[in-house]
Amino acid sequence: MNKTHTAIIVDDEPRARELLRNMLVQYCPHVQILAEAENVDNAVAAIKHNQPQTVFLDIEMPRVSGLRLPDFFNEEELNFNIVFVTAYSE
Repeated sequence: MNKTHTAIIVDDEPRARELLRNMLVQYCPHVQILAEAENVDNAVAAIKHNQPQTVFLDIEMPRVSGLRLPDFFNEEELNFNIVFVTAYSE
């Protein structure tokens, strides 16, 4: 029996979110996608509300970089893993 692993997808590009969602459904059926967000502000709200185990996070997004996401949480709230999924070349 597989244990469910919860996740949120954060990317400003709808096609990138769709591609990642489809890959997770196909190759990682134990991953339950709780929410998707198109920017850091919405991601912070979704993370605080859903308490995922993992956040799949784009780096290069408008207004606030994905690298800044941890800045919006206090130390006790940083109880999730971050997996960077990006086409950013730097």
